[in-house]
Amino acid sequence: MKSIVRLLVGASVLMFIVSCAGGDEAAGDKAYNMSKKATGNARRTQLKTAYINYDKAVKANPAKASKKLRDRFLEMAIVRVKMVLEEGNANMGAIPLLMDDIEAQFAPEYVNDIAPEWRNQYAAFVAQLGDSSAAKDKFINALAYYDRAIEKAADASPFREKRAAVVRNVAQENFEIAQMEFEMAAKNKKEMDVEGLIRAEYYAHVALYFDSTFAPATKLLSGIRKENIGSYTAYPMVITDYTDTVMFRRINKLDILLAIPAVLTRGGATTAEIHMHNNSYNALRMRSDDFAIVDVNGREYKANASQKMEPEFLDQEREGKFTLRFPAPAAAIQKVIYRNGPHYTEKNFM
Repeated sequence: MKSIVRLLVGASVLMFIVSCAGGDEAAGDKAYNMSKKATGNARRTQLKTAYINYDKAVKANPAKASKKLRDRFLEMAIVRVKMVLEEGNANMGAIPLLMDDIEAQFAPEYVNDIAPEWRNQYAAFVAQLGDSSAAKDKFINALAYYDRAIEKAADASPFREKRAAVVRNVAQENFEIAQMEFEMAAKNKKEMDVEGLIRAEYYAHVALYFDSTFAPATKLLSGIRKENIGSYTAYPMVITDYTDTVMFRRINKLDILLAIPAVLTRGGATTAEIHMHNNSYNALRMRSDDFAIVDVNGREYKANASQKMEPEFLDQEREGKFTLRFPAPAAAIQKVIYRNGPHYTEKNFM
């Protein structure tokens, strides 16, 4: 008897949910049809009403939503999110919420029910957000939006082309800035402009971040590094006008800086003068064998472990100067590295 009662109660609840969902869908259909005849503010009101009711109907039982209901919901949600964008900053906080609602319909179990038209329209909206970020020089955010558009579109080719064009243009622009900075810094061969070299290195890194296959930028970066071995690559000291904070942080990722003013290989040993500036979150205990030379083949040569380090502890925001002996590398030096637990830094020679 109890089982029968539970079954009847469950059926009643299910019928109630279906009834409510059906009522919401019907209310959405009514507003949807009225929006086709309305204009101006009246049309905007009907579109909003249709979106609200379709949203309720879909969320009441997502797995049971019909293709027609899902398509209508997406159509109204896309219209709604575009309206919010057009209305400006006052309602911009609603955009991520609306996008979450839309993308919930792109779940694997539902995505095949979505008409290609709405997939492509939503992707175009997402790409529009990417264009807005790119116009503000926030290229990391822009690429994230383009990638999102590519993922959601039924036909991703226009968004792939847009992404590729942005990558190509940003890489080329930063390469040209790096080249100009390097040429200006190297005008006086006897006394190069160190700050100019650091700026050039930064912009070459940005170019390669966007296009790691950009051969002219790779060659330029190698040339800059060869001239800048003896100086810290302290990007925050010379790059002060960046607009893309995310990009700057990805390039300026080392909190311990190295400079190698002198390197001499004689016989079976290499001696290097190493300057270190500690910008990390704690003091560093200095041990010689935490330093190593890495050759162009990737082989490491640790410094002689018996060498005394002075100072023994390098405090935050302090500089240490050390002369260390290493086994002579079998090939050209690629870089000097420092590795101490979670702390890592390097100074590239090419």
